[in-house]
Amino acid sequence: MASADVSLYDDPEVYDILHAPGTLDDVRGLERIERRWVAPGARGRAWLEPACGTARHLVAAAKRGRRVIGFDLNPAMVHAARAKLVRAGAGRRARVFVADMRTFGPMVGPGSVGLAFNLINTIRHLPSDAAMIDHLRGVGMALAPGGVYAVGISLSAYGLEDPSEDVWSGSRGRCVVKQVVQYEPASGPGRAERWERVISHLIVARGSREEHRDSVYRLRGYDMTQWQRVVVRAGLRVVGVVDERGDGVTPTEPGYAVWLLGVRSARRWNSGG
Repeated sequence: MASADVSLYDDPEVYDILHAPGTLDDVRGLERIERRWVAPGARGRAWLEPACGTARHLVAAAKRGRRVIGFDLNPAMVHAARAKLVRAGAGRRARVFVADMRTFGPMVGPGSVGLAFNLINTIRHLPSDAAMIDHLRGVGMALAPGGVYAVGISLSAYGLEDPSEDVWSGSRGRCVVKQVVQYEPASGPGRAERWERVISHLIVARGSREEHRDSVYRLRGYDMTQWQRVVVRAGLRVVGVVDERGDGVTPTEPGYAVWLLGVRSARRWNSGG
């Protein structure tokens, strides 16, 4: 047994094993969002995933006929993503590259994207409101008229949330992975208080060898007002709020939902279906 301070994100194989379950359901939900919320003229454009990791969503989408673009700050993740796309026979429909969420804009053609998406609170790794606004502006530039950015984010209710815990697991071949994650909620709306502390304990078993990996990181907190403020400041608007299947929901504090953002000057459209 070994113990080390290693982030889940430092090991693409383990990350992919842990996050693979539910990937196809996520992509089906995104397809439903595209049908219901993306304007017809934008639906043939590429899908974009900032912070794409090992490209599990992009692989599934490309295999279902989408052209896909992804980027990640971690070169090891990008290398793994490219290899995974090639193995899936989807390399010609995909482009994946190393970039920062704040400065990726020049790497993606203006108006080339019909649907962008960033799920399960990944966007909360951005370290400040200014960084969030830079990122949202970059996605807004990439969106075609009538395109949508689907952002999965948990909103905070400062002072009302209790610590919580999640357990995730997955396996592939002889590798079995379990992650126990503890969440210490942000304590208040002030600049120094708006951080949720996340404590991760990974158990990676390969045959008879078991390895324990611990890491701690922070996610920036947003209540409803703070989140809507950065959306507006980035020149975007809220098109709708849905669950993972694309069904409309009422956002809550605290609570997770997928916020659908569009460029503020674009004509409003949805199918109503």
